[in-house]
Amino acid sequence: MPHGPARLFRLALAASFALSAALYFVWSWHWPLVGDASLIHYIAFLIQRGWAPYRQLGDMNMPGSFLIELAAMHVFGMNDLAWRLFDFTLLAAASAAFFILCHNPGAPFVTASSSRVGSNIGWLAALFSASLFILVHGRDGLAEGGQRDLTMAVCLIAATAFLFVAVRRNALWASAAFGLLSGLAATIKPTAILLTLIQVLIALQAARANRSNADGANQSNADRANQSNAAQAHVVILSNAKDPRISPRQWAASATAAYLIAPTIAFAFLLRWHALTTFLAGLHTVVPYYASLGHRPFSFVVMHSISPLLPLVLVWLTILALLRPHLDWERAALAAGVLFGLLNCIVQQRALPYYRYPLLVFLLPLMAIDFTRAFDSATEPGAPFATASSSRVGSTAAARALATLALAFAGFFLAPQSAVLIHRYRWWQTDFISTLQANLNALGGPALSGHVQCIDSISGCGNVLYRMRLEPSTGVLSDFLLFGAVSDHRPPDQIPIVASTRAQFAAAIAANPPQVIVVTSHLHIDGPDNFDKLARWPAFAQFLASRYTLRTEWAPTRTARWWSREETPASYRIYVLRPSP
Repeated sequence: MPHGPARLFRLALAASFALSAALYFVWSWHWPLVGDASLIHYIAFLIQRGWAPYRQLGDMNMPGSFLIELAAMHVFGMNDLAWRLFDFTLLAAASAAFFILCHNPGAPFVTASSSRVGSNIGWLAALFSASLFILVHGRDGLAEGGQRDLTMAVCLIAATAFLFVAVRRNALWASAAFGLLSGLAATIKPTAILLTLIQVLIALQAARANRSNADGANQSNADRANQSNAAQAHVVILSNAKDPRISPRQWAASATAAYLIAPTIAFAFLLRWHALTTFLAGLHTVVPYYASLGHRPFSFVVMHSISPLLPLVLVWLTILALLRPHLDWERAALAAGVLFGLLNCIVQQRALPYYRYPLLVFLLPLMAIDFTRAFDSATEPGAPFATASSSRVGSTAAARALATLALAFAGFFLAPQSAVLIHRYRWWQTDFISTLQANLNALGGPALSGHVQCIDSISGCGNVLYRMRLEPSTGVLSDFLLFGAVSDHRPPDQIPIVASTRAQFAAAIAANPPQVIVVTSHLHIDGPDNFDKLARWPAFAQFLASRYTLRTEWAPTRTARWWSREETPASYRIYVLRPSP
């Protein structure tokens, strides 16, 4: 492709990427807080009201999830728009990291091909990565805003960007930033420490090579200067003295010290609420039980982890096979992130949309760099991937064609298609939330605080209590801990964590029966629906029948489109306590 048309092609791509990503912000700023994130938001609100995490509020999430939630609520506020601003901030941070990763103006120990990306069209690779990450997140729907895996992914990719700066510029502050963000990611999901350890080993090796080459270059310059005259040598030595090299030991110490900050804060958080013992017990009960539920087939998990990027991934793998690019340390650090993200999806086995974010934040820039390098070799003399060997000319030409096709598909089809899909989401259809809130207001509204109980997880009951600023009667907020899960074929009363949660819950509501109990129709993770979960605990069903009156049963009259598929919202029943005889 001649230079002029190639430049126009790049500009058209950039315009399409930028416009599509900008439309996500325009069309999603009024999305409500719903789904999984709303439950964690409610738990954070209860912690603000004095409820002890883990000890009074049973949950399987790590302390970092709640600490970040509390920090976001403090900075941005507590309404729906505040949560959108937090989501936008995460996407902006990821985008900034992509520009650092894809732009490298000739740093040491990076191949000539990678240095050309920074000097020529590294900006296009960064825009490719940022736009597609924003749009894939947007097309995942309303419920994925501010998800904990999104926060962890942004922490990890931002940490990697600081890692690159630390080695490229020999900057001690950047290594500390890498450690700080990596430690924060580990407080959300401790598995993140695996990626951090691998990246540290890769970067330390690069830092050692960087230092050795710098020392060798200094010595060579000094030798040449001595051969000419002593004055010139003196100037060279003074010039080098202005940029003293940081030893790998100093670099590692800085990163390690910063890494410990977030885990230390999390540990202090648990001590502050006297919840350390309960938290550690939950690691052996609630966490493994939750991890065992709702598993999907391996092939489904793998395919879903790269959806909707499958065509781009296939083209990228073909380009790698054709060109076999050199594995420099930066590429190795990104590849380690890709493998970690894929492993993260496979281990969790549920293929939920937000599970793939740690994979996408590393996969997208790696693909983008390779696509732009291969495309650049078609327009610039001596460009990356070009080769003098006639046996490789055909492979290079094929890679150029594939890279051009991939960029065109991403920029002119996938990005605008994603924006259109986002625009079609019916964010205003919150019938479950609006009707339940109206019904609870009719039953007392603020007076129900401390006297209302949801038998739900993420269908929306906790969301309504949060909007009304109502506290629950008990800290049991996840129904699968009361009824077990269908995928666990044991009788619920034979599941230890379910049996113990039932005993605590039954004692609490027997001692102080809630004035209102809201039961949603769906059992979290894998059903059943239609209130059939009540049959999984006959004693509780009998308690409702004997002590409560069914006041309201609501069922949706229309479907909702909060993501790529039409879905029927949950139904709910409202039970009101009968007067004592």
